[in-house]
Amino acid sequence: MADLRLASSFFIRSIMKTEKLISNLEIQLSELETLQSVFYNPGEIKLEDPTTLYEIKEFIENTSNLLPPEIDLTINIEVDSLKFQLLVNLSHEYPDVAPSIFVRNEKLNRIQSGQLNKDIKDYMENLEKGEPCIFTAICWLKDNSLTYMQLSTESKTSSKNVEEPPCRLWIYSHHIYSKFKRKEILNQAQCYNLNGFCMPGKPGIICVEGKTSDCNDWWQLIRSMPWKRIFCKVTEEFNGEEDFKKFDKFEEVGFQSSSARGTHMDVGELSKYLNNHNCLYIFKDLFGVEPKLTNN
Repeated sequence: MADLRLASSFFIRSIMKTEKLISNLEIQLSELETLQSVFYNPGEIKLEDPTTLYEIKEFIENTSNLLPPEIDLTINIEVDSLKFQLLVNLSHEYPDVAPSIFVRNEKLNRIQSGQLNKDIKDYMENLEKGEPCIFTAICWLKDNSLTYMQLSTESKTSSKNVEEPPCRLWIYSHHIYSKFKRKEILNQAQCYNLNGFCMPGKPGIICVEGKTSDCNDWWQLIRSMPWKRIFCKVTEEFNGEEDFKKFDKFEEVGFQSSSARGTHMDVGELSKYLNNHNCLYIFKDLFGVEPKLTNN
């Protein structure tokens, strides 16, 4: 959604277009060029949006004042005939902050995947900042990935046999723009059999409902990604007997605010959406004000 990142030229000139930002983007382009020279076979490395590089170069060369999108790429590697995907997101602050990396492998179960992604996140955050580190992450994965394939999940599996009550989590984020994060929010919600929605933009709102352990495991995985600010505002717990479901599936919804040129999302439209799903009561908990519904 390109219009999610539109902002006024004045804001970009006065705040965003700094020498440090230009330097970070130049480092990112250089690192990507190096990665492409290593992973040169078809399908080994893929940019989520190929126009991203063009927009970054225009921004660096002062031919565009529009803040470019963040780099989202997928790197496919093999470790002992096992195929792994690294989904990488580079924020505009990288390499001064750790990259967002999520590892996928179809043979990893949820517990193994969760532990692997937690450990690689911890490893990346402990590296020295200011230096490119994607290739370092790849080396770490090659050295450690097989350990997680053998990780025991006995205790967790046995606990799943116990009937547990459902819950609903309401998540508030400063913003959700990254295609990488939006894709994982959706994919992981489906993986954990959760219903609800994700509203990207600024602010970002996520709701998930399902078994308590599934909601908690999903939340642990999602919050392990680098965020400017994200937290669970409300947890609704149920006794298991009542009909708690408000949503039939998990989906991404968008309510663009024309006045903010797409940067912010229209919370008025969100209130209508919540009302249609019989959960308008949560609006004040999320935003601190009463919702205003119109007949339009």
